[in-house]
Amino acid sequence: MPMSLDEVLTHDIDTLHLLYQWEVAEPEQEQYTCRPVRPVADCSTFLRMLRQRLENRSLRIFVARDWPTGNMLGKIVVFDYNPRNKSAEFGYYLPPEHRGKGLGQNMVATFLSYMFSDPVWSLNKLYATTASGNQPSVRLLQHLGFHLDGVMREHYWFPSGFQDQWHFLLLKREWRI
Repeated sequence: MPMSLDEVLTHDIDTLHLLYQWEVAEPEQEQYTCRPVRPVADCSTFLRMLRQRLENRSLRIFVARDWPTGNMLGKIVVFDYNPRNKSAEFGYYLPPEHRGKGLGQNMVATFLSYMFSDPVWSLNKLYATTASGNQPSVRLLQHLGFHLDGVMREHYWFPSGFQDQWHFLLLKREWRI
């Protein structure tokens, strides 16, 4: 499926509202983060906090859109930017109806090409974390050339038990720009 990747700006109200809807609708939010999962704030609070983080550039959000229709397919969030080390962490999300179709791989590959050529942040490396049992995410990162650089043992707790957190990293020189 042809797609575009667009950076979300503070005035993109419709996009910000859809990001809020995705946040409240995700039935398995705890499966995708090791951070505490808290109830989603009301819409106005969520949007205000998101706009603040976008304005101070502590967060950048990119959305993948179906090229012909403009419908949003997924998002990538970049955070923990370190200008000294020229690094940042990112996470990606596809709503349930878009999973398992190869969209995530296309979306993340487009994002990597963009971020490694971005003159504003001038990144040398990007990294992502995932639970060891999240095989779709592990396969995606490995396919794109990421290296498993670290393990935090038993870092995620799920009702089925603990899982390790795997840290994947990709250097700019390793990316096929």
